Amino acid sequence: MARHTEGAWFRASKNTWYATVNGKMVSLGIKGGANEKEATKAWHKLMVKLDEPQPMVKAEPKPEPEPKTEIRVKDVLDAFLVAKKGQVKKQTHYVYDCLLNHVRDQFGKVDAVKMKSGDVLRWLYSLSVSASTRSDIGGVLSSSFKWAEVEGLIPSNPLKNMKRPSGESRGAKAVVTEDTHKKLMEAATPALRVLLSLLHETGCRPSELSKLEAHHIDFVNSVAILNDHKTAQHTGKPRLIILNEKAVALLKVQVAKIPSGALLRNAKGRAWTKDGICLAMRRASKKAGVKGIAYGYRHAYATTALIRGVNESTVAALLGHSSTTMLHKHYSHLGARADILREAAGKVR
Repeated sequence: MARHTEGAWFRASKNTWYATVNGKMVSLGIKGGANEKEATKAWHKLMVKLDEPQPMVKAEPKPEPEPKTEIRVKDVLDAFLVAKKGQVKKQTHYVYDCLLNHVRDQFGKVDAVKMKSGDVLRWLYSLSVSASTRSDIGGVLSSSFKWAEVEGLIPSNPLKNMKRPSGESRGAKAVVTEDTHKKLMEAATPALRVLLSLLHETGCRPSELSKLEAHHIDFVNSVAILNDHKTAQHTGKPRLIILNEKAVALLKVQVAKIPSGALLRNAKGRAWTKDGICLAMRRASKKAGVKGIAYGYRHAYATTALIRGVNESTVAALLGHSSTTMLHKHYSHLGARADILREAAGKVR
């Protein structure tokens, strides 16, 4: 306990002189019991110092807390979709939104910069979806984070090195054989027959035929020219659909019937839609007892061309591809055709 004696006092155990100030023991810095005079002087100096007015010390303002800048995964995805609206086709934007809904449900509230490729991949492979859908989800997610980094929404892209799951090509499974085509034609409605015939003769996309109008067709050069097509925003070039004699004949009949608006229409006289084509194909396939999808005609066209020796660049051009990349992705199954390989080997020697 501190002493209440006024003035300097000696503490033998410390061999030091002290003073009591405001009930607290304060060392005067003087050693030795014989130095009482020096201790008294030190005490007087301390008292004088304590009586002097103390300068006001301006308190440093406390720094303002930094605003919370956490960007959630949901924020990244929503911003990406807003940015892409108008840059991609309406249907493409809808597909992006549907695919990213899977991500929102799983990672929506997670801090975007704390996302980990390993966590994403484990989750992707746990989904009960097709390989193609899994690949598409991973692809759109990667694109959204890459965009967010470029736009400064996040400081860095944590998914930069994530390897996108590979998608399974439907090329081999989707090919509509000549036998299947014949059965589908017999089971189809008159309106669907026209569509299937043109798909068979041109190898174009169903969506391209559904947009075709009379003014798109150059009968002199046997070509249909579409400016609004699947890859227009990527290539900046019109889609040229090369028409053989059968296709030209079919389209001349349609132009005579329908000089304006969609050339190909369903039984109700309305332009074909994606869903309408799918429904009609399901009905025709069920009636014919076969499996077939409209896009299978495109696969069949490419497959037949490659088998008959048309070079890859030409086939790619006929399909409207800017390179042969898609051919290798969807038609690698041709390498498994042993009969073709044997025939090719026989031509070497």
